[in-house]
Parts: sequence; C-alpha cells; structure tokens
Amino acid sequence: MVDQKKSNSEEEKFDQFKKLQELLAQLTTEQYESLKRKHAEYMNKKDPDEPAKSMEEFLFWKTQPVPSFDGKVPNAEKPKFGAIEHKKVSEVSTTPVNLSENIDGFEWSDLNINNESELNEIHTLLNENYIEDLSSTMRFAYSKEFLRWAMSLPGTDPSWLVGIRVKASRKLVAFISAVPIQLGIQNPGMDEDKVDKVKSVEINFLCVHKKLRSKRLAPILIKEITRRVNLTDIWQALYTAGIVLPRPISTCRYTHRPLNWSKLYDVGFVDLPEGIKESQMQEKYHVKKVTEKKDSSLVPFEPKYYDEVSVLFKAQQKRYKLQHLINSKEEFLHQFSPRKDVLKSFVYLNDEGKVTDFISYYILPFNILGESEVDVVETLKVAYLYHYCSDCADTLDNDRSLTARLNEIIQDMLGDALYNEKCDLFNCLTSQDNNLFIEKQNFGMGSGFLHFYLFNYYTEKMNGGIEKISKDNWKLQDKSDIGVVMI
Repeated sequence: MVDQKKSNSEEEKFDQFKKLQELLAQLTTEQYESLKRKHAEYMNKKDPDEPAKSMEEFLFWKTQPVPSFDGKVPNAEKPKFGAIEHKKVSEVSTTPVNLSENIDGFEWSDLNINNESELNEIHTLLNENYIEDLSSTMRFAYSKEFLRWAMSLPGTDPSWLVGIRVKASRKLVAFISAVPIQLGIQNPGMDEDKVDKVKSVEINFLCVHKKLRSKRLAPILIKEITRRVNLTDIWQALYTAGIVLPRPISTCRYTHRPLNWSKLYDVGFVDLPEGIKESQMQEKYHVKKVTEKKDSSLVPFEPKYYDEVSVLFKAQQKRYKLQHLINSKEEFLHQFSPRKDVLKSFVYLNDEGKVTDFISYYILPFNILGESEVDVVETLKVAYLYHYCSDCADTLDNDRSLTARLNEIIQDMLGDALYNEKCDLFNCLTSQDNNLFIEKQNFGMGSGFLHFYLFNYYTEKMNGGIEKISKDNWKLQDKSDIGVVMI
C-alpha cells in the first residue's frame, strides 16, 4: 500500500513552488542577503559576492581578452594599462559566426530599430525574457520609445543590432546590441586632468529566450557582435552584469528611494518594520513638491542650453576615473533631450539666466507578475537617476558645495518623479557623486550589485562607491570613480 502522506503529486509540487516564489517576493533586503549567504555557505562557496567559479571554469571568458581574477592578462607576464590584444581590421573575418556548428535550425538576423515590425519583435523578446528578479516575480517593461532611444545613438552601425531567428518560423529568439561611446580612462600614474581616450561600444540588451538558455547562445552572440564591431575598427567595449565574471573593473550597489510607499508595500517590494505603523513609513518617505526658488529657476533642458551644459558636463566627468566623453552636439542632444515617458532633463538658471546645474533621469517600469509569466498583476513606474553636472563641481570647496547643491536638486527630482510622472520608486547606483545625497534623501541599500567590465582593456580596479567591511557588511564611500551611467 502506498503511504499517501509521503506521496507528492505534480500539482502539489507546483503549489509548493508557487508558495516559495511568493515568500521570496516578500523578503526584505536583510532577509534576502541572509538567505543568499546561507545558501552560499551550504554550497561551500567562500562568499556570495565572489565568483561562483574559478577562471578555468569560465569556458568562454578564459578565451577572451579580459583579465583573470588575479589581474593577469592573456599572453603577457606583466599587464600593461591599455589594450590587451592588438589586431587589424584585415585580420577580422567577414563571415558571421557559424551557427550550425553550435545549434541547428537557427540563423542570424540584422534588425532595424526604425522598422516598426522589427522593433515590435525586439520589444516582445525583451519584455518576455529579459532581466527578472530572483523569484521571477518582477521584470523590466521596456516601452518601444525607450528602446528606440537606447539603440539609435548617433554613429550606431546598422550591423550592431544582432538577432538570432528560428529558420522555420522566423521567430526572434535571441538578441544583442551595441552603441558607440568614447570612454575616458584615468590609469594609475596619469595626471589628474589626463585620460586615455578610448573609442568603444556599450554592449547591452543581451537576451536569449528562456526555452533556449541551455543552448549556450550568449557566448555566440558576444562573439558575433565582437566581430561586427571589430570590422568598424573598434576594439574595446564596456558592459555591465549583475553577476561576477572575469573581471570587474568596479562594482556599484543599487539604492532605492520609495516615492509611493503604500503601493510598494502592497506589492511586497518593501516591508513594514516590526513595531512601526504604516503611517510612520508614509511620513518617513514623504516627498515635497517642487517649489519655486528665490535665486534660481528650474526649466526643461532645450538645445539652446547645450553650449553651457556641455562645458559643465565635461568638468563634472573629470571628477571620475571612468568618464563618458561626449564630443558632438548631436550625441549630447540625443542622450539628454526630454522624451515623453522615457527621459526627463532639466537645467537650473540663476537670476542672470546662466545655467548652473543640469540633471536627468529616465523612466523604466517594472511589471509585477502573477501566477503566470504573462499575468501582470501590477506595474511599478520606476525613475532611474541618469547624468548630472553642476558649476560647483570644480570649485575649491567643491565637495561641500556639491553636496548641498545635489541634495537640493535630487529633492526636486523626487518631487517631479512622484507628482508629475506618477513614479513609485526612484533608483540610483553608488556611482558618480551619488553618495553625497543617498543617505540624506532616504535612499536605502538594495540587494543588487552592478559590476562594470571592459573588454580588451586592462586597468586597475576603480572605486564603485562602496567598501566591504565584512562578509555581509558594506559602507558607502565618500564618492566613486565611475562617471558612466549605462541604460
């Protein structure tokens, strides 16, 4: 006779799995970190924030021109700052990576972000398969307008939007993109006002359909986008990931500032501390409305402010060791001109009409998923801090002046995001000079980290605005070395 108490049907297992998902969604940051730490200890890993594998186990990355975790680079006894591998365009294959050697029934596809049908395909693939949280209960909800903005930077080569399709159905099942960026990298030994100007690309939106993730399509996509970028005589790339790969040049932490605390509590994004009332939390995270100031006015950014803002932007970037160098008006206006439901950008004008500050944030919703992956039960509208600059960034007393100015400006952005854009949450990293306002403006440490990587370039590690005190204890640094913000 079968013991019914020990018998588990598939339905019961599924119910248990869904209950586990629901519990994970309700975890606070502290509970999540504790669970992650215990799981890491159970799996005999040294540290949940260290790589889960040795360099030799990274079968793809150990073949690429990137430093190993101990700082060594391929084919060199002692690494030199700069390019790791030197090649010529004539050495690059003009033939796409052979898909049939790795997986049958698939083919490469060049995509056009300005083709509505192809934009729809990219939009669908990303919104159904891109980044999710640990419990698969939250997923980015990109708008088509956002994707068009992010992937159509001036100078983007048409071949840099790369897809993989199923031959039989023509269904788009994988994607990767690149856009141009010039980086300023301050290597050790350089004068403070000097940087290595590196013509590069940003790699983004690497996405593989969930049902095909065992096919190892990601390394194939990276090889192919590398080949295409190399054919345009560009040899370096910047990319980010939430996981540790060989090897990060810097690591920043996500921070979150509730705007609509009640809604975040209702969907399980935040918890109610023991002994605290909901009204107390609502009061803690109350946001002031944007008010007129006596000595300055806040107005949307327009092209007529470009000359003044671009000067401030360059000065601000000089505070960092990884800099975003924008050299053309066309690129600047594409990056920072306001776009409805995508990007907000403002300038502050003094009594004489001179620009004193610039700030921007972009809007990216998150879908809260129900029992089915296509069942969206709620959408969180999230604001992400983008770039900013101030005329006090290069004053003699810059940190004190910049601290006061940034706190005032960020308070305005919180008000604009809540009252004008109806955002529920405001996020930023510990990059740029964000640590000057994070604690004062009630941003809380998130559970996620973002690692920055350079492809085919060696430099020393940079400060990401955080310092590890112990295994599970991190503190904010005064500032960071990272001036680049990837979308």
